[in-house]
Amino acid sequence: MAMAVLAVGVVGVISMQKVTVASNLHAKNLAIATHIAQGWLGVLEAEAALWPNDGSLASTTWLRQGGATWFRPTYSLGLSFGPGFDALGNPVPDLDPDTNQKFCVDLRLSPLTTNNFGGGMIRAEVRVIWLRLDTVLSGTVAAPAHACSVAAAAVDGDDEQRLFHFVFMSGAVRQVGI
Repeated sequence: MAMAVLAVGVVGVISMQKVTVASNLHAKNLAIATHIAQGWLGVLEAEAALWPNDGSLASTTWLRQGGATWFRPTYSLGLSFGPGFDALGNPVPDLDPDTNQKFCVDLRLSPLTTNNFGGGMIRAEVRVIWLRLDTVLSGTVAAPAHACSVAAAAVDGDDEQRLFHFVFMSGAVRQVGI
C-alpha cells in the first residue's frame, strides 16, 4: 500500500517537473526578448544624435529605413548589430544563413512630428519574435530554419502567430539635432 502511494506521488512530481522546466524556459526567453527590445529602443534613441536640424535622416543607420509598415532592419557590420540574436541575447551577424538566430527584431517607425528645427519625433515600435517550441515539436506548422528567416510582414499571419512568441515595445525617439 505504501509503495502504491509513493508511486502516485513520484508520478505527480515528475509531471510537475516537466511543466516547471517549460515555464522556466519560457520565462527566460521572455526576459531575453524584453532585454533585446529595450536595447533596440536605446539604440534608436542614441541614433537620434545623428538626426540633424534640417530633418534629414540620411546620416542615420536605422531611422532612415522607417515607414508605416513592419520591416526587418539591416545588419550593420560597423556596429556589429542587427536583427538577429542568439539564445543568450547576443547580436548575431546575418551574413551566414545557418547562424543560430533564436530571436529576431522587426521595427516600425512612424513620424509623430515633422519640425525641422530640432523638435522632430518618431514613434519607434520594436517587435521581438522567437519560435514557439510547443508548436514546432507538435508539427502543427512547418517551422522555419530560424526566427529571422521569415519575412517581417509575414509574421502578422495566423500561422506565424501560432508559430512565434512576441514581445512588443514602443517609445518615442526625439530629434537631438547636430
